[in-house]
Amino acid sequence: MVELNVQGFGDYFTALWEKQPFAWQRDLARRVLEDEKSWPEAIALPTAAGKTACIDIAVYSLAAQATRIATGQPLSAPRRIFFVVDRRVIVDEAFDRARQLAEKLCLAQSGILKVVADRLRQLAGGDLPLACFQLRGGMYRSDAWAKSPIQPTIVASTVDQLGSRLLFRAYGRSFKAWPIHAGLAGNDSLILLDEAHCSQPFMETLQAIRKYRTWADIPLAAPFRAVVMSATPPSGLTDILHDTSDEPKNPDHPLGRRQLAEKLTTLQVAGKAKGKSACVEMAKSLAEEAEKLVSAWQGGNTPNPLQQNLFAGQASAAPATVIFCNRVDAARATHALLAKKHGTRAVLLTGRMRPIDKDETITGPLAILAADVSSERSLDAPLFVVATQTLEVGANLDFDLLISECASLDALRQRFGRLNRMGRDIAAKAAIVVRADQAEKSEDDPVYGEALANTWKWLRTAMSDSQEIDMGISALQLKLVGADLTTLNSPATHAPVLLPAHVDALVQTAPEPWPTPDVALLLHGPRSGPADVQVCWRADLVETADGAWSDAVILCPPAAHECLSVPFNLLRRWLSGETPDAGADVEGVEVNAEPETGDNGARRVVRWRGRDDVQVIDKPSDLRPGDVVVIPAAQSGWDVLATLGTEKPIADWGDRAYMLARDKALLRLHPAVLGQFPHCEGLSTLRALSEDGATRLAEAPDDLLDEVKGALSSLSANTELPRELDWLIPVARGLLNNLKILPHPTGGLLLRGRRRLNLHPAEADSFCDEDDPTASGTTNFLLDSHLLGVGAFATAFARGCGLQGEAADSVKAAALYHDLGKADPRFQAWLKGGNPWLGGPLLAKSANMAQSPAESEAARKRADYPSGGRHELLSVRLLESNSETLNVSEDARDLLLHLVASHHGYCRPFAPVIDDDNPKAVTIGFQGRQFTASSATELARLDSGVAERFWRLTRRYGWWGLAWLEAITRLADHRRSEWEECHRGENSHV
Repeated sequence: MVELNVQGFGDYFTALWEKQPFAWQRDLARRVLEDEKSWPEAIALPTAAGKTACIDIAVYSLAAQATRIATGQPLSAPRRIFFVVDRRVIVDEAFDRARQLAEKLCLAQSGILKVVADRLRQLAGGDLPLACFQLRGGMYRSDAWAKSPIQPTIVASTVDQLGSRLLFRAYGRSFKAWPIHAGLAGNDSLILLDEAHCSQPFMETLQAIRKYRTWADIPLAAPFRAVVMSATPPSGLTDILHDTSDEPKNPDHPLGRRQLAEKLTTLQVAGKAKGKSACVEMAKSLAEEAEKLVSAWQGGNTPNPLQQNLFAGQASAAPATVIFCNRVDAARATHALLAKKHGTRAVLLTGRMRPIDKDETITGPLAILAADVSSERSLDAPLFVVATQTLEVGANLDFDLLISECASLDALRQRFGRLNRMGRDIAAKAAIVVRADQAEKSEDDPVYGEALANTWKWLRTAMSDSQEIDMGISALQLKLVGADLTTLNSPATHAPVLLPAHVDALVQTAPEPWPTPDVALLLHGPRSGPADVQVCWRADLVETADGAWSDAVILCPPAAHECLSVPFNLLRRWLSGETPDAGADVEGVEVNAEPETGDNGARRVVRWRGRDDVQVIDKPSDLRPGDVVVIPAAQSGWDVLATLGTEKPIADWGDRAYMLARDKALLRLHPAVLGQFPHCEGLSTLRALSEDGATRLAEAPDDLLDEVKGALSSLSANTELPRELDWLIPVARGLLNNLKILPHPTGGLLLRGRRRLNLHPAEADSFCDEDDPTASGTTNFLLDSHLLGVGAFATAFARGCGLQGEAADSVKAAALYHDLGKADPRFQAWLKGGNPWLGGPLLAKSANMAQSPAESEAARKRADYPSGGRHELLSVRLLESNSETLNVSEDARDLLLHLVASHHGYCRPFAPVIDDDNPKAVTIGFQGRQFTASSATELARLDSGVAERFWRLTRRYGWWGLAWLEAITRLADHRRSEWEECHRGENSHV
């Protein structure tokens, strides 16, 4: 029998990657396996040292503890592993590694990988051993990482996205989801914070959270670890892991080759780059330096005498060159200059790219630059990659040449980690270029401050007699002995002290108190700007139907795959009609200033905060940090905000992103949407239907249905679609199953399929509890079967999470009784399309519950159900009516009632006010017990006890502990609802 111990780690690592682990990786594995609570505070290693292997170690240590579940022992190894950077991620080495790891474990048929996979399956309670995700912005229904509290999971994220979730203010998500995200992020979690220039504020906030998690009468036994990984860890840490082996000094060892590799660099001043012309002139200088280095590499003539000698004996293969810029505008300008001469051989990478565009770029023209194949590549022509700070961290690309705008020393060290990353036998060369007005003074730089000029001065003094400096890892480290790094590295700031009073305010999510602590300050410190806004585009937001914009967005909500991050103040100035500087690509850095024109709006957009909060806005003051914004595709000025991949991009990827996020098919037959796509035969019939389909739907729906199905069948069999439209094939096939045709609010039709496409079940999230229409309008399912099914999931989740005693019992009981309030006859009528006369057994869900906002509201009115009514409040009163059910301790009673009251995100701490002008007496029998109560619950009254109960439980289980119990209960409801949708007609309790 294979034992998952220290001795087995090497076999596991070799089976995964076909190479032996480095010495420091073995040391860390030994430490974590032998001393369960001993992840270090920091791991001090340079770039290219293999720090992403921490993911492998965390997964292995988790699998080693899987057998504890059967004996009721708590786990000390976290299930959720967050790999975090402070960049708008563009290339994520950690995610790629996690995805490969998850795939290899899933497919393992024998050996130690099969053992690890089977142990992880025990923990997950399912067939998937390990899930991995990128947390890109938390769009509606794109939170599949938060599907299960017991699934072993790896999440690649940013400081903003994870930090806002830890602090009960998940950016881009409805307040109803905040407790779920805080509960999962704050419990059973390992946070690996990678190479962050501004990591100190977030690290300090993490330390405060770790302390406050124990402030409870009954702290729940869930691990929480935070580790900083950097060549220069922040000050104040004492438990730091170093590589004490000789491997980095051995030129025959892979680690030694990487760290000993020579990277000779020249220093250049862009003499004309100053003042208002700084961006344009810097772009010219960077492009010229790139051309010079490439010419010298290839043996051509260069006006720089020094560079003529740098490449003596260089191989003739064309080089891959990276150009780093400090600002997005400079990167765009540099790319434009290179693209004019080199065409598609010049590629632009910034954090202002949608994941869809980024993925196509990385898997397309840049696939050949992956570090693990760099020794085998041979380019037939030079390749130029122009990038911002987003390429500094998490990018497993390997370049031959590098040109960088001068930055702080720590930023330059990260950038040079992309030059000859694998220590190949090449003459890697580089140039550092500084703006003329920053060579001596740079205090006003918003990212690097004084450190930029200080670094430039230090580089000048460290140059050799040949007027070059070796920026290789080992060579640079020797030169830095005795140097004052505090003046050379990015300015370090501190987070405001997180006080218990702040946490008390943050934990109140429904309603959110005002004022409330500024989460951005706790993540990035006092120099930070507001959180980024997530932006996407829609072609169907046409001016002729602007009154229906909100309805159009609700039918096809924003999804993470189509959204990109835009600095808050940048978007506010853009809304006012300005064309501001695009800023840098570091999270939390203040960008620009307030709109110069005040609160005058020149552009209109749709602000999305969940299905029940969608508004058309045109004033900068209407925008809030972390908002999700949908912009009309016809709106001018998009190039200020985004890099959409091509010169003539497809702005609206809504249908494609819907498929990727939900694993379901949706297609808008709208003239403006289809008009974006290149002409092809497969779309001709659908284009025609987009013009007159709404009229035909009203006049001859059966004929229209037949024609639509015929067009979809033809499209699904089309093998000649343009590459950018090949996603339409699975969409067409999915639409042929249970096709539903709706009129589109701004013209044309909307096609929707009900069944999942089964493209990637681990990544899709097909259920949401944002409101009653989405939570209850899925499929026909009996109420008692639903309640028993949720109870079964909750029992499994509670056991898997190690809950015991009253906590476990209350979670199970809350799952059993959470939807009793749906017995209200008016709610049952709403489920049945608003018909109060339809009888039959009580339903939990109904396929007849209208999905569009207008249809749902009309059905509610017909049913006479109160506006904003909350069935969970009635569930609380029904529970209180049965003394046998509440024959438990006072603490267990409190927890049971709170978990029921909060299972849609309310009652934290106050219940919503509901006007029920025609209350009903509701009676339901369940499991041999009778429950009776009035629908006029009066729980919104200040003396109802709801708020007092919330605060008692918060003190009993802790801020994050109570949120975790809520998350376990609510996710049991989600997963059962998802199961019901996939097993229509099976009213089973299993």
